[in-house]
Amino acid sequence: MSGRNFMLKYDVPILLVDDEEDILFSYNFALKSAGYKNITAASGGKKAMEILGQRAFALVVLDLYMPEVDGNDILDFISIRHPGTPVIIITAADDSQTAVNCLKKGADDYILKPVDSLRFITTIKNILEKEELKRQVESFAEAAEASHLKCPVDFGSIVTKESSMYAVFKYIEAVAGGMQPVLICGETGTGKELMAEAVHKASKRKGAFVPVNVADVDDTVFSDTLFGHRKGAFTGADKVRRGLLLEASGGTIFLDEVGDISENSQIKLLRFIQEGTFRAMGSDTEDKADVRIVLATNADLEKKVEDGRFRKDLYYRIATHKIHMPPLRDRKGDIPLLFAHFYKLAGKELGTPAKTFEKTAAGVLSSYTFPGNIRELRSIAYDLAAISGDMLTAGEVIAYLESTGRSRGAVSTVSPGGTQFTYSGKFPSLKDMEDILISEALKISGGNQSKAAALLGISRQAMNKRVKG
Repeated sequence: MSGRNFMLKYDVPILLVDDEEDILFSYNFALKSAGYKNITAASGGKKAMEILGQRAFALVVLDLYMPEVDGNDILDFISIRHPGTPVIIITAADDSQTAVNCLKKGADDYILKPVDSLRFITTIKNILEKEELKRQVESFAEAAEASHLKCPVDFGSIVTKESSMYAVFKYIEAVAGGMQPVLICGETGTGKELMAEAVHKASKRKGAFVPVNVADVDDTVFSDTLFGHRKGAFTGADKVRRGLLLEASGGTIFLDEVGDISENSQIKLLRFIQEGTFRAMGSDTEDKADVRIVLATNADLEKKVEDGRFRKDLYYRIATHKIHMPPLRDRKGDIPLLFAHFYKLAGKELGTPAKTFEKTAAGVLSSYTFPGNIRELRSIAYDLAAISGDMLTAGEVIAYLESTGRSRGAVSTVSPGGTQFTYSGKFPSLKDMEDILISEALKISGGNQSKAAALLGISRQAMNKRVKG
């Protein structure tokens, strides 16, 4: 049985293998603190072989050197008995080459001792997410077409023909019926609120969809907005205010830019998610709200957790179901569709519904990288509709992009820092560009070769070889 058949949940079965009981205890404690529940500990290689002979796991964390049966033998056994099961190797810092050899034999990653708890949890989470993404893609490949969605109308407001987006739709249909939070991540302007509305529609909840932007609000405003207040709770509170949680009861509340809320607000949000109760400002009694929580952020929450700027326990609760919204530059096939959609809407608003455009005009836009994503494309479409004649030409689009400081063919942003590559004089060779990319990836990742390799989409071994070469 393949480990790839398990859904990404906090009850996925995880096997920990180490011959030292105190280390097993620390791994177990870290996982349970992060919300993982279905954990099996094997004290030694022999015990691990017995367990693996009886059942499969979504993930195996394996110490490399143990008496009787060592990690290499167990890795060989897993590859035969449970092919596809992800394995993380734990090894000493002075034996990383052996770990690299294990990667060649099929292990997914390795962690050097002493093991940092955040690195431990993040590695496990990333691998399980990768497995879940593969499962989503495989599931979509089987369904293949939008007609295989249970209810395509739930996603009718999202204009797309990209298979990656339909994979997200399938995932939403799979998780929409539950009550666990849904976290939508992506750059500004990628359509996170539309996707949140799709989650609400797919859930078939009868109550309202209530969006609220919580970016940069202080704790008092956050509490008053979500929980409400009683009369006399503070100066100026001359009447009772129902919070938005009650307004959304029976439906869905969408918290946009959740990565920006204060630590006190994070604590209050975590308490509501865990207990389902809250206390209005100035109240001595607890209120309940039957509400599904969908959240969105354009921030790297894992980095914020690592930096101590976002609570780890809250992150693991809100990321139960996680959706990544791809930037528009990764949805090239959707650019002409979206432009046509917005251009038509703009024409109706302007009272000129007969306006049209050359097919090549929309094609010109596909060479632009859209740092503002769909929001920027909408702005361009509306502006062009206002200033163009009855037929928009490709030449007019090119002139418009140049006049507004948008260069076609600009290199896509490859990092949150907005790195772009330019050249003058001799055109760079492929080797030159490879060196530049490796240098930039290492700069972004702070010199961490594993992270740099992930940014470039290559293996750790390939990265190491290129750096040395």
